[in-house]
Amino acid sequence: MRLVNRLDRELGDGASLVAILDYDGTLTPLVATPGAAHLAPSVRETLARLAESERARLAILSGRGLADLRSRVALRDVVYGGCHGLEIAGRQLRFRHPGARPSCLTATRRALTASLPSIPGARLEWKGLAVSLHYRRVAPGRRPRVRDIATRIVRAGGLTLVPGHEVFDFVPRVGWNKGRAARWIARRMARTLPPRRRVVLYVGDDTSDESAFVALRDRAVTICVGAKPTAAEYRVAGVREVQALLRRMASAMNS
Repeated sequence: MRLVNRLDRELGDGASLVAILDYDGTLTPLVATPGAAHLAPSVRETLARLAESERARLAILSGRGLADLRSRVALRDVVYGGCHGLEIAGRQLRFRHPGARPSCLTATRRALTASLPSIPGARLEWKGLAVSLHYRRVAPGRRPRVRDIATRIVRAGGLTLVPGHEVFDFVPRVGWNKGRAARWIARRMARTLPPRRRVVLYVGDDTSDESAFVALRDRAVTICVGAKPTAAEYRVAGVREVQALLRRMASAMNS
């Protein structure tokens, strides 16, 4: 109720909104395989209403690859950030971190491929500027080995390891994360809004979202999805609560 009251108060009197949202575990429930995380039509409709408002700007910031993220949300007037913000595109914004190159990941991808036979159930996903080691289907007793392999390979490859929900993302070590990406997006989208009070909102559920919660502290309304320890100011129980908030914000922005 405290969060709802704050949003109602902040978004009243014609204020503008910059909403930055994670995808998996925030807009869609966590599922057995990443490919099965489809956006519900009702959620897409709500996002479309929000994105089409003259008073609102919407961004989806995810560890997914940029092309994959865009195809799953499939909305115009949205800014998309893939690979933890290493690539950003939409609404005439375009960014690709100059230090992030697929060639940085070649040796790591090769080493991970060679390690797969020793961890049954693990799967690799190539994302262009990141490579992911998924272990949702790895037996619990073998999961410590997954972490050992990931730690060893990331040290040898000079990359950064980003842990997530039963996944390790290997990304170029360029001093970039969701926190820096969220601030980059928020600044640029705010410039396109009417010159009145602007509210920034960030919602996410994963370990990688913590950098955004910290980077946006005292600059945004930050919301963590789930029960884990967090730097976010507010917390909601799950995806359904996020969807209810989005409907409320879409109504406010179109009133």
